[in-house]
Amino acid sequence: MTTKTRKILICLTAAMLVIIVCLNTIFAPLRIMELGKHGRYKNGVRIPILMYHHFGDEVASGVIISPDKFESHMKALAEAGYTTVTFREVCDHVNHGTVLPEKPVLITIDDGYTSVYESAYPILTKYNMKATVFIVGTFHGKTTYKDTAHPLIPPHFGDPEAREMSESGLISIQSHSYDMHHYEPYEDDYREGVLRKPRERRAAYIEAFTSDFESAAEQIEEITGTRPKVYAYPFGKHTRLSESLLKGMGVYVTLTTASGLNVVGLDAPQSLYKLKRLNVPGAMTPEELLEMIA
Repeated sequence: MTTKTRKILICLTAAMLVIIVCLNTIFAPLRIMELGKHGRYKNGVRIPILMYHHFGDEVASGVIISPDKFESHMKALAEAGYTTVTFREVCDHVNHGTVLPEKPVLITIDDGYTSVYESAYPILTKYNMKATVFIVGTFHGKTTYKDTAHPLIPPHFGDPEAREMSESGLISIQSHSYDMHHYEPYEDDYREGVLRKPRERRAAYIEAFTSDFESAAEQIEEITGTRPKVYAYPFGKHTRLSESLLKGMGVYVTLTTASGLNVVGLDAPQSLYKLKRLNVPGAMTPEELLEMIA
């Protein structure tokens, strides 16, 4: 695809999304009414979504967990009768009524660090557990921050590792944006997650967000053979506009970093958006993990 053709497609997509956003604004009250009282979904299924990041032997923190501790978590989940599922399985349940296991749990891993491939993936394979890994396009396969000299600590895995994990059938590679996961000290044109920049015009933002997602989608499709259908917001930040844009581009599931459990409903695809997650600190014991999701 030539650069000119790509720009034309992005402009056309952005124009279509403006129309979709307007329609969503008009009909949003009708969709809210479908939920019924207190937002309860018909035949709702309670699904905890665990959030991990980096796996290493550094001092345990909110985003670093040792491989041994991670394995103890996976073992505890298995022994407690939990079954890991994919977002595709959850979507199939919501949209087609397929049956989920009695105690489903979703494992998500953000950012795409090399430690996912080196440490978490072998453990998931050992226990035959599924997980979704959200990669940042501009960090993918890099050891420095984008094209700067700033070291990217820890480094991120690249295409060969992503392809191997995807082909295993246990790991789903999805989007954490292409270039909207900024580190402010290293940026000349900082954006806070997917939020609009100060004084950024709505039309310019729509084009920027659309282009960013398409870049990520092309990258992931090149690796896995399929476009991403699940989007994890960088830093969990999102807006009503970003939700409408992602829906218009064929995304079925969006995730935040808000803490909590989720209930997804049969024939209620709207229950798959703005899902909450449970961050798993590095110091959390297996017993604490089970208590948190129970």
